[in-house]
Amino acid sequence: MRGPVLERSMAVDPFEPIDIRIEVIIGTLLVLNTLPFGFGFAGPWEDAGFTRGVGGLIGCYLFYRAWFATTFGFHGLIPALHLWRNPRRSSSRLTLIGVATLGLGWIIGGPLSSLFADPTGLIINLFGSLMLLVAGYAWLVFDGGLEDVVEEE
Repeated sequence: MRGPVLERSMAVDPFEPIDIRIEVIIGTLLVLNTLPFGFGFAGPWEDAGFTRGVGGLIGCYLFYRAWFATTFGFHGLIPALHLWRNPRRSSSRLTLIGVATLGLGWIIGGPLSSLFADPTGLIINLFGSLMLLVAGYAWLVFDGGLEDVVEEE
């Protein structure tokens, strides 16, 4: 069974690196624009800060897209567990990164809140929580109670 995704993926040279420079540059500009010195238009919601925040979220999406392409070799959105090369090591790393992201969210939402928009810490904490959720699920599948049991006859 051949579909458009399979045909497109077979047409691309698997050894050709994916160019992510545009995504990283635009993502960096959009995320830096969320800082107090950034610019934005008021729009129909009459708040330039909201416009900058939406731009920052789009920038974070572009960063994620670039990371995904670098890690898995193709553009995608959901890092299914069967794509992971070393899931046991990756889940522990993702746990540490998730905890660090939660800490960063607390710092940005607390002591440094005057430098960032109000929901910045909340959004960063959401990212960290999602990382911990994926890491916990990966641990359950590969090392925990959801691990496949192979029965020998």
